[in-house]
Amino acid sequence: MNDNVSFNDEGFDEGLDDVNFCMLPDPFSCTLQIDVQKGEASYLKQIYAPLLEGLDPTFQFVTINENDEFDFSKAAADDYDGGTRKDFFHHCQAISVVLFLYEEFGRLSATNIQKNFDFSPWEFHHRVELPAQAKPRITAGQDFYETFPDLPLWSICPVHCGNEHLRFHLFVKNFKDMKSFYESLTSKKATSVSAGFCFFTLYSQSGFDVQLSLKYMPEILPQPLNSSRLRLKIKDINAVMDILSDHPIRKSDTLWVVKDPDGNVLLIEETEPSSLSKMKKRLSSNASLDTSDYETASIDTGSLAGSINYSFERILSSSFSEGIPFS
Repeated sequence: MNDNVSFNDEGFDEGLDDVNFCMLPDPFSCTLQIDVQKGEASYLKQIYAPLLEGLDPTFQFVTINENDEFDFSKAAADDYDGGTRKDFFHHCQAISVVLFLYEEFGRLSATNIQKNFDFSPWEFHHRVELPAQAKPRITAGQDFYETFPDLPLWSICPVHCGNEHLRFHLFVKNFKDMKSFYESLTSKKATSVSAGFCFFTLYSQSGFDVQLSLKYMPEILPQPLNSSRLRLKIKDINAVMDILSDHPIRKSDTLWVVKDPDGNVLLIEETEPSSLSKMKKRLSSNASLDTSDYETASIDTGSLAGSINYSFERILSSSFSEGIPFS
């Protein structure tokens, strides 16, 4: 078998001879930033540490920051209605973390790491089934799990050869617009594997990749997260001004807040910024993007502990060939 093979989040072999393999030297060109209330970072790291032990043991790709100015009730408003959780058959966190781990690797194998989802606070969220006609057929489906409503979903997938992957996965509403946006933002051509799915390899070294993927499913309505956002590094934000629907908001000399076409908030870090005077001329003094929801957004994991006592089985078909009833 060709060693230059991996498995995408739909369980298919994917060739890795793409132009995206002209890698950026910085492995942290794309990271996930999660904000929690003061005193809660240690608790969340204890939950995530067993999953990230092999790929991100020091939490550099998935960063967890404390912020004590967040109102949990506001973040949870979209997920609870009169104390009863809404049906997530339609609604789903936009951001997921998918770990592609070697199937046979002892304590750090995909099979062993998957066992962490059997314990609280992890709950099964939904399954994406593969088309029955898919060949080669590696797995029957992909399961996603969550801890708390305003935090990303997580999934574990086995790989048999090639590199392990840390993949930031976005469920999207506007696939074409999102694909074009992230191609411009990352300066990389997306690898399209199947209808409504593509991925970008943002960094690669022997044995390990960092990827970003986009997935459209008509059964899912992805919801932007208040507490979590991707942070990407680019040379100069002026180069991507034309693709931004809202004016970027500056948080520091080289850090900007923007939104993608689906409304997900992103942090953009400039590595080689041009003159700030050029940007000042192009930015409106009255920015249309309200920073109150994301500059201080975090999730109070402690207040949620013990409050989630549901478990529901939703199976979504990535083939779209069978109608799924909406409840």
